[in-house]
Amino acid sequence: MLNLNNGELRIADDLVFYPGYTFDEFKQTSFYKGQDGIRLINLDGFQEIDEKKYVVNFFFRDGKIYVVSLINCDVDIPEGEEGKRKEIHDLILKQNGIESGTSYKWGEVVSEFDKRSNISSIDIYYAQ
Repeated sequence: MLNLNNGELRIADDLVFYPGYTFDEFKQTSFYKGQDGIRLINLDGFQEIDEKKYVVNFFFRDGKIYVVSLINCDVDIPEGEEGKRKEIHDLILKQNGIESGTSYKWGEVVSEFDKRSNISSIDIYYAQ
C-alpha cells in the first residue's frame, strides 16, 4: 500500500505519489484531464491498490502534493453508518503495519471519520 520509509503511494503505473510530488508531474499522467492544481482532484471510478478498491482524491498546496485521501469501497456501507467504514480503514492500516496518527519524516497517516460530512477516509498528509 504505502512505503513507510519514503512515503511512496502507487495508485497506478504512471501515478505514484511521494513527498515533493508536483502538480506538473501529475499533468504528465493519464489521469490528468484538465484539472487545476488549486481544487480537490477526484480520480474517476475506483482505483485498485493491493487488490482493494478505493475512491481516490488529493490536493496540492503551492504546487506540491499535500494530502491523498483513500476511501475503501469493497463493502457497501448503509447510509447513516459511515462510521463502520472507519473500522475497515483502521483494519487496513493495521494489516499494513500502520498506526493511525503516526508521523514519519515524510508526513503522517490518519484514519478519520468526519461526522459533519459523514465521510471516513485514510488520509496521507505529506510534509511541505
